[in-house]
Amino acid sequence: MISNERQYRITKARVQEFGDALMALSVSQSDDQLWLQVQRDALQGQLNDLEKELKEYRALQDRGVQGVQVVSLEDLPESLVRARIASGLTQKDLAAQLGMKEQQIQRYEATGYSSASLDRIKEVVNALGLTLSRGVFLPSSRLSLSTFLARSNELGLRDSFIEQRILPRHKNDLREAVGNAIVLQGAARLERIFNVPTSLLFSDATLNFSSASLIGTRFKLPKNADHKWANTYAIYAHYLALLVLQCSEHLISRPIPDAPKEIFDAIRSSYGEITLRNCLEYVWDLGIPVLPLSDPGGFHGACWRVAGRNVIVLKQMTASTGKWIVDLFHELRHASERPEDHDFSIVEEFDLEDAQDLSKDETAVTDFAVNVTLAGDADEIAEECAKAAKGRLQALKSVVPKIAKQRDVRVDVLANYLAHRLSEEGQNWWGAAQNLQEEGTDPLRDARDILISRINTSRLNSIDADLLQLALTDGG
Repeated sequence: MISNERQYRITKARVQEFGDALMALSVSQSDDQLWLQVQRDALQGQLNDLEKELKEYRALQDRGVQGVQVVSLEDLPESLVRARIASGLTQKDLAAQLGMKEQQIQRYEATGYSSASLDRIKEVVNALGLTLSRGVFLPSSRLSLSTFLARSNELGLRDSFIEQRILPRHKNDLREAVGNAIVLQGAARLERIFNVPTSLLFSDATLNFSSASLIGTRFKLPKNADHKWANTYAIYAHYLALLVLQCSEHLISRPIPDAPKEIFDAIRSSYGEITLRNCLEYVWDLGIPVLPLSDPGGFHGACWRVAGRNVIVLKQMTASTGKWIVDLFHELRHASERPEDHDFSIVEEFDLEDAQDLSKDETAVTDFAVNVTLAGDADEIAEECAKAAKGRLQALKSVVPKIAKQRDVRVDVLANYLAHRLSEEGQNWWGAAQNLQEEGTDPLRDARDILISRINTSRLNSIDADLLQLALTDGG
């Protein structure tokens, strides 16, 4: 965004440069016309963006401050810049009105007023004659990150979650120097996701949020799970899932096969090996977006169907590619359930290592997921391993890789499946199975890369785009 005349002049000069470069390319001769077109398209896109900024800057000056509306606290920092331009004030003029140095206003605007106090923000609003839209609330009490986090804790939200997934990202350390503008933006984002009015968040009233978005959701969690956090995180994940669906409207939904071997064969014939990337590409090509998350606790997997479209959420902290693949097909099986229902949802914590208490239905879903990866012959391959080991548990560690290679299936999934079967017999082979997991891959990054390559984030507004970006950032 252009914020002063100097930036306006620089942008005009860049428009001239891009225009000249585009003209030169238009008359350029080359055997590689495709590459020339790529270059032309890139330049044209940048030129269009710059021209849009120029037009917006002049339009603001012509419109006057009455034409600037603050419809959300999330928009407040940018609205302050727009209002200053629309009022005809330079950064120096505004600084003089507030008894400040011009450089301070420049810093405020460059950082989205991230270091400004609430009192300073109110002074700027008043100096510009800016009117806040109905429903936009500026609290009268003093704000701080600590008080905001304390109120968020009352909703069951963890400090790390707020700092990593909600607050706008800035260069400064959040714990050391967070301005009120960022806190206000964070509050507006909580209202956006959890439907908690900002006015209540900065009051002394008891806080709670509506779970209306989860009505009809089936939760399948162990008794010792943190059900409050699972419910809270499910609301957040559901919000993100809706954003991903919005960004992937171009996908064409296709039928989900009922037979595990059919899926296995389809992946092998069209994509190659049974890798996580290939399995994800297959699911995406069924018209089902897959959103990977990495926050601790809550649940492992979820599937939502909204207006007839499925979206899968995978939430794993493990680097085990085999576990990611089994979880993916576990949720894909759920996505195939109740096809007559236009809307459907299930949130669950699933892990083969803790699967002894699964219901009959969930056991069937688990068997389906494993069989997809083991070519539809999971039980037969397991029996083959047992026979080759001659009943000796210690021999399995060398037998499993050999059988997996002969059968051309994943050794990590086979090892986990055998460990699961042995645990049902009271034997613990999980340590050996862990030693047979695939190394050197980053399943979370693979899933994120595919998501980013498949969605069109231009369909989102800037706030939702930032929330999705924060969700996909490892460790915030």
